[in-house]
Amino acid sequence: MSLVVERFGELGIIRLSRWIFNCYLIRGESSWTVVDAGMPGSADDVAGVLSVLGGSVGAVVATHGHSDHVAGAPRLATEHAAPLYVPAVTVEYLDGSRQPRTPALSKVAQIWPTLLSQPLDLTGLRGFADGARIAGYGGRRGMIADGLAAARPLADGQLLPGLAGWQVLHVPGHTDDSTAFWHPDSATLLSGDAVLSADGRAWFTPETVDADAAARSEARMRALPVEHLLPGHGLPVHGRDVWAAAR
Repeated sequence: MSLVVERFGELGIIRLSRWIFNCYLIRGESSWTVVDAGMPGSADDVAGVLSVLGGSVGAVVATHGHSDHVAGAPRLATEHAAPLYVPAVTVEYLDGSRQPRTPALSKVAQIWPTLLSQPLDLTGLRGFADGARIAGYGGRRGMIADGLAAARPLADGQLLPGLAGWQVLHVPGHTDDSTAFWHPDSATLLSGDAVLSADGRAWFTPETVDADAAARSEARMRALPVEHLLPGHGLPVHGRDVWAAAR
């Protein structure tokens, strides 16, 4: 399996996927914002798409600091001289004022249906392994901050820089820095890892560090009239009410 490129023209969004790892390009007025450039080769994948569609990268954004969401971000931001944004809590990890928590392996094992939802891509698998040594956090270690030191914070409730109408939502539970991006006009939610998908259904992730926070975040997201769910892992889900059949 090679790189999957899926265009949602009416939304102005492109999904780039290697195995279960999704990266999204959102079209702005004059450039593209890249969300979750988690693979070390994300810069090459984005360059290939933009060579066909045209345009440049205006900003690089991450939904949280796990390596499979940020490992490709520093190179991508550097090559395009674009600002890099991460959640405000992730910035606290970077400056050492807060220690990241990551789900235990017993929690990770629970999302096996998502892991089996798409054909295995060896490039994606290698990228996942290599990315853990480049940037981000996971396992028992703290934050690897190489290339992320200049990242700017995203606060709950603010608008995504350079994109009209996209709101930042702090939705902790999967991790303490978990964040989603909501576009009310198109009823689109880029959910990061707060919501996955499996078997064509939205899935509020059981892979959590804080069950109480996850429950509050689920209630917050269920209150949104989502019609286009674009998860960090798994296939997008579309419908008049994507929560109706959610796990």
